[in-house]
Formats: sequence, structure tokens, C-alpha cells
Amino acid sequence: MSIVAEVKIPIDAKTRAEMKQWLDTWKRVGPILDAGRWARVRALTDEEAWRESEGLFQLWEPRMTGDAGEGLLCQQAVFARARRREVR
Repeated sequence: MSIVAEVKIPIDAKTRAEMKQWLDTWKRVGPILDAGRWARVRALTDEEAWRESEGLFQLWEPRMTGDAGEGLLCQQAVFARARRREVR
């Protein structure tokens, strides 16, 4: 049983075109941005990497209330559907 409900929301042609443009833009610039991020990570010294890691751990809040990830699961489902349509 899936915990992600598929919701069909009517989308007008203009909104659909804008969403497609947004996805197409990210298909193009996403790999460029990713390569830049990895280049910066590879260039880190051990000391810099340690400081960055410590900074990330400071953000973690085990008692933080929220949606327990359901929002992320819904977003992943949207991207998975987009990928399946792209493959066809």
C-alpha cells in the first residue's frame, strides 16, 4: 500500500507549459550546478570538510516536529511520474 496519494489537479495549458519549461531548465542547469558543487567538495581540505560537517550536524534537531517526510515523499512521487513520462 502506498502512503502517497495521487491527486489529479486540473492544470491549464499556460501553467502546464510553464511547468514544462521549469523542468526543461532544471534538466539543463541541474548537471552544471551539480558538477560545480562536486568540484567545491573535492577542493575542500580535511579541516574545511570537518567544519562543514559539524555545521550540518548543528542543524539536526531530533525533536523537530513536522510532516515526518510525507511532503518529501509526495515530491518524489511527482518527479518519478515525470521521469516515467520522459522515458516513454
